[in-house]
Formats: sequence, structure tokens, C-alpha cells
Amino acid sequence: MLGIKRMDHVCMVVRKLDERLPMLTQLFGMRVAGRFQNPHAGYNGVTLDIPGGGAQWELLEPSGEDSFLERFLRERGPGLHHVTFEVESVEKATQALKQHGYEPFGGRNYDRYKEVYIHPRDTGGVLFQLYEGDWE
Repeated sequence: MLGIKRMDHVCMVVRKLDERLPMLTQLFGMRVAGRFQNPHAGYNGVTLDIPGGGAQWELLEPSGEDSFLERFLRERGPGLHHVTFEVESVEKATQALKQHGYEPFGGRNYDRYKEVYIHPRDTGGVLFQLYEGDWE
């Protein structure tokens, strides 16, 4: 087993954050928890708290023409990008994936944060992110 502790967030890619926010905040009742930018990776984002607590919703928009999200939008259009789960241990989750015939990819390892991904071709179309530690 992967050792999932909880679902952290669902991420959606949009062309413009501020065009999608009113639907999520005014209709769905989500509350903006924070905004962030990652100029190196080429995106801006908003994290939203979902009513009832628990998992969050995340919106990402490309911040430039060379962003990987521009390619995503051209090929797939706006929509689901990934689902993120917090796991007990990225190493144990990676071992479990390999034991079940899946090859995890990507990810980062810092002092207090580790992540790995499961490719959509292996999951029926959804990119899964598994992480442990602190986001900060």
C-alpha cells in the first residue's frame, strides 16, 4: 500500500485565474487561502479552502508563453491537472508502486519535503502527486 494519510488537494489548470475564481468562490463557496507564483516553473496559482474542511482546490495559470501549462492547455484545454496525496513516506510509496509494476517519475527532495509522481498513462488519465513533509 502507498501509505496515504489524506488527500491534500486537487489541481485545475485554467487560462486566467481571475476568470475562474468567481464561480468557485461565489457559487461553490470556496475561500481563497493564498496566492503564489513560481516564475522559474512558469505559473501562478491560487489555493482555495473547500467548505467543510479537509482537502483544498488549487488553480494554476501559465505565467508566460514558455510555461509547461501553455502546452497542457493547447493539448487538453482547461481542466484537471493533478491530484495530490500526503503519504507517510515517499520512499515506501515508491517501493509499493514499483512492486505493483508502476514506475514513478519526477519529484523533488529537500530537507523537509519529498515528492514523486505517477504518470497519467499508468492511472487511466490522472497525474497523481505523492508527498511527505512540509510544503514550505
